[in-house]
Amino acid sequence: MSVLLVRTAPLPAGPRAPGYPAARDALLREALAAAGLRLGAGDVALARRCATCGGTDHGKPEVVAALARGRHVSVAHTATRLAVAVADGPCGVDVEDVAAVGRAPVAPVLLAPRERVGGGPPDAEDLARTWVRKEALLKATGHGLAVEPADLVLGPPGAPPRVVRWRGPGRTPRPAGWSEQVLTGPVRAVLTAVVLRAP
Repeated sequence: MSVLLVRTAPLPAGPRAPGYPAARDALLREALAAAGLRLGAGDVALARRCATCGGTDHGKPEVVAALARGRHVSVAHTATRLAVAVADGPCGVDVEDVAAVGRAPVAPVLLAPRERVGGGPPDAEDLARTWVRKEALLKATGHGLAVEPADLVLGPPGAPPRVVRWRGPGRTPRPAGWSEQVLTGPVRAVLTAVVLRAP
C-alpha cells in the first residue's frame, strides 16, 4: 500500500517573499516527520533533475536526504497557499485558487477536445480541479509541463480521478493513490496530490 501525505500552510507574503524558502522547508520537515522521517533544517535542501533532458538546473525537485530513504516529495503554491506532498513513490501535488483559474485563459491549453463538452465556458471549480489533477500527475512523472496538459486526458472532474489517455513519453502513468481537497477560507482553492505505482 502506498503512503501519500499532504500538508498545507498559509503563505501570506506570497512565494516571492524572502521568507518563502524557510516556510517551504518547515512544511517539508513537518510532512516528512509525519511520514516517519525526521530531518534537520539543513537536510531538506532541494535538488532538481529533469526527466526529459537530465538537466539539474530545472526539473522535479526532491529532498536528497529523503529520497535516499525512499521518500519522494512535491511542492506547490499559489499566491496565498503552500502545499507539499510526501510519498513512498514518485508523487506530485498542485494547488490552484478557483477564482484565479476562472479568470485565466487556461482552457485551450489544458483541455483536450474530448474534455471540452457543452461548448460554453467551463465551470471555474471544474477547470481548477482538472488543472490540479493534470499538473500533479505531470509533476509525479517528472515531465511537468514538458508534456502538453491537453495530451493527458483524465476522467471528468466530478468523478474520482483516473487516466483516460496519455500521449507523453514512456508508459501510461499508473497512479497508486490520489488525495483531493477543497480548501476554504478567504480564497477557495482546489488541491490534488498523486503517488505513482512502481513501473
